[in-house]
Amino acid sequence: MPEKTRKLRVFISMPFTGKKFEDLVKERKHLTSQVNSFGYELLEQFINYQKKEDFETKDYDPSYIMAKDKNYIKQSDVVIADFTSLSIGTACEVTIAKELFDKKVYAVVPQDLRKHPWLKFYCDKFFDSVSDALKQIKRDFDGKITNTQISKSQYDPIAIEYRLVENTPIQKYVYDYEVIDFIKKKGKGKNILVLHAGNGYRARLAKKYGAGKVIGIDLSHKQIQIGREEEMKNPQGITYYTLDPYSNDFISFLPKSIIGKMDIVIGFFLLDHAMNRAELKKIITNINLLLKKGGLFFGMSDCSPEKSLPSDPKYGVVIRTEENNKKLIDGSPRRISIYQRDLEVLHFHNFGWKPQTIKTMFESSNFSKVSFKNANVSPEGIKEYGSEFWSSYKKHPDQIVFSATKK
Repeated sequence: MPEKTRKLRVFISMPFTGKKFEDLVKERKHLTSQVNSFGYELLEQFINYQKKEDFETKDYDPSYIMAKDKNYIKQSDVVIADFTSLSIGTACEVTIAKELFDKKVYAVVPQDLRKHPWLKFYCDKFFDSVSDALKQIKRDFDGKITNTQISKSQYDPIAIEYRLVENTPIQKYVYDYEVIDFIKKKGKGKNILVLHAGNGYRARLAKKYGAGKVIGIDLSHKQIQIGREEEMKNPQGITYYTLDPYSNDFISFLPKSIIGKMDIVIGFFLLDHAMNRAELKKIITNINLLLKKGGLFFGMSDCSPEKSLPSDPKYGVVIRTEENNKKLIDGSPRRISIYQRDLEVLHFHNFGWKPQTIKTMFESSNFSKVSFKNANVSPEGIKEYGSEFWSSYKKHPDQIVFSATKK
């Protein structure tokens, strides 16, 4: 896909603490005007403080604040940090910008502080004002910004914050419901391997509801580290591996006791991360090699070809195509956003594949009985939120679940 130029995205880290609401509103309007005058986009962390009473009374938990700000930093091309007044928040945001995302940091710092070793280490350049920083950014970056490239390592920087998805309505009452229902019907006592296991959430769910031996595999070492830490705190006999299941040599790194011995492979959103047809074919081939004869693959996919995107943020997860296509196109990149309190707190990317493409790929890879259905809302979800809450999801479900049997 050819790269397209776009507006440069600027994250400006400035302290809120101790400022009056009215002054802060004026400051943000001024900064927006400054950034816009250069033809850039300001990533606005002031969202959700539109009303004075919100600013003065809301007590956001740290996980929400850090996930929200980290998400904006991740999206940014450059960071401007204002150190003209003391701010722990700005110091944290600059650390995140450099340590996690290796962003360029343009720092507004008084002359007498510029020799501080911490500032010299984390800040690329010093300036007297935000305006001076923007002028330098224009010299450094103008005409060089292209669309974000999707990386397989995208989950490492958001490994901790990704756990926010576990408390979204869609996770608790759609994703989890389908896993639990499947395990109760077909997974009790079975040897199960979970691909795209992340921090082990679904592996633990499978174990909780009766699975036998459970293995979790993910290519994010930070996600797997969280899974292993959970296993140490609450041992369930789950084994974790950090491996890339989309690679040609994936199988060669696994113990022989696993290969061809699994009763079930679970892969929620596994196929969505295949970047092209070759990777989609490879992951299905690897699933085949893991399963015993007659073994089952059970998966879920973000797939809504007949629905105009984006989906509804009230469910906690929003799917958008990068080109805003109204219908699913094979291999089209998508932005998946996690919402909390009606605000996007983090995002990642995957790729859309038509159900018929998936079916054809499985059938050509020694699988039969390939079936699809829309993912359902659990009775508990209806009871918790009411039928009206779920009406738009029921009309246009964003997820499908599918299964296939190895011949």
